[in-house]
Amino acid sequence: MNQTISKYFSYLMLLSIGISFSQCDEYNSNHHHEHEPLLAASEPAQGSLLELKSQWKNEDNKTVSFVDWKGKPFLISMFYASCISICPRLVSDLEQVAKKIESETGKVPFVILVSFDSENDKPQLLKEYKKKMGLGQNWSLLTGKEEDVRMLSVVLGINYKKMVSGEFNHSAVISLFDREGLNVKRIEGIGSNVDTMIVKFKELN
Repeated sequence: MNQTISKYFSYLMLLSIGISFSQCDEYNSNHHHEHEPLLAASEPAQGSLLELKSQWKNEDNKTVSFVDWKGKPFLISMFYASCISICPRLVSDLEQVAKKIESETGKVPFVILVSFDSENDKPQLLKEYKKKMGLGQNWSLLTGKEEDVRMLSVVLGINYKKMVSGEFNHSAVISLFDREGLNVKRIEGIGSNVDTMIVKFKELN
C-alpha cells in the first residue's frame, strides 16, 4: 500500500472512530435494534481496495482476499447475520441492484457482504444465512479479524458501533468497485434509488 493511501486510511480510521462515539450513545440491553437510528456514513478512502492485505474466510471456510476479485467489477456492503431489521432490507437493496444489472446487461455481478460481527458470524453461520436468504453463487459472505473489519469499514466509509446488547448500530452503504478495485459509485441509506449505480456498472463493461 503506498504512503499516500496508507496515510489517508489512518486519517479515516481516526475520523470513523470519532464519529461512531460522538453519534452513538450506549443503549441498554433492552434497546431494540429496529428502533436504532442509522449512523451517518463517512467519505470513503481513495485508492484501490485490492491494496488491502487483509485475509477473510468466506461461507465455505476458504481464505480469500480482495485481490481475488481483480478484473471483476463487484458490489460490496457490510452487515451482520443476527440483524433482523436493517440488514435484511440492505440485502434486499443489494439483490435489487444485482438483478437489475443482470436484466439490463446480461451479466451477473459479484456481490460481497462482510460481517461486522467477527465473534459470532463464523463461516458455517454465514453459509446458513446465505441459504436462508436465497443468495446466489455470485454472492460471497466474509468474516475476518475485528481490526480488519474496522479498517474495511473506514475504507468503505461505513460507520458502526457494537452496542451493549450485542447488536450493531451502523450506516447502510452499497458501493460499486471497478476491475482495479476503485470505488466508482456508492449509494447511502435503505431504499435509495439504484438507477445511477446500474448506469455506472454499464460503463464498466
